[in-house]
Amino acid sequence: MKRLLNKRTTKIVSSNSPLTFETTGGGSWEVWDRFIAVNGQNIYHIGNVCGTCSFFFEKLIDNKKSINPKETIDKLNVGLIFIDDNTIDILREIIPNGFYEIALLTITPKFTVVGQPNDYFAKEQVDLWGIDGYYGVPHSPKVNYYRGSDKEIGDDRKIFEFFIPLTSTENLDQKRVDFYKEKILKGNKPTAISLSTLDIKEPAVWPEDDIKPEFTSHWCIAHYIVDGHHKIKAACDLNSEITLLSFIATEKGISSTDDINELLKHIDN
Repeated sequence: MKRLLNKRTTKIVSSNSPLTFETTGGGSWEVWDRFIAVNGQNIYHIGNVCGTCSFFFEKLIDNKKSINPKETIDKLNVGLIFIDDNTIDILREIIPNGFYEIALLTITPKFTVVGQPNDYFAKEQVDLWGIDGYYGVPHSPKVNYYRGSDKEIGDDRKIFEFFIPLTSTENLDQKRVDFYKEKILKGNKPTAISLSTLDIKEPAVWPEDDIKPEFTSHWCIAHYIVDGHHKIKAACDLNSEITLLSFIATEKGISSTDDINELLKHIDN
């Protein structure tokens, strides 16, 4: 099954989106921590700038109000099959200014409960970085999330895919979820929208007495769901595919544009 349906590159300027990327310094670093904010308030801590530190995200406050384009795009409910100019022009109002690789992906989200066996932070992160020496427990993102398809890509590297709700799942309307279930059961693949970053993380050194893990470079693609929370839930409940229009911010992750394009090539194969 082809997962990458379409892609393109764009620069967004003069956006009035309530969403922004924010940073703060730490120690002697002018920029250390990275955040996603809504109306100037940080709602997610999305990691730091250290390439040898572990990948993480953490919910800071609950964002109860959905972020939707003012103009309704009916074709998103049916599902996009390619990226067209009109759709991008409409969605510019909810995506922050910046440079993006836009990817239209086929996804099958799987619900993940923090601390359970399928939680990345309780399993794969601990396998590579161990338990945090200060807290003595695995990292908690303080939110249940969805995982996608992991993929080995050679040279000790592995892709990990995350779908992270910006709007609390507790605020979902079951009738709306059922609406999308009907769409999916009729063969449609409704399209959700995400603001995404790619963080490539790998420890710098290994303790001499530790066995080197099979995968030491974690390519973590984090899709923060801007619009389409009901679609994600419907697909998860049915264990079915939908589509995701992912705006991958090329300057906001711990990666380069070349890395993002390599990621998309692996996803496409």
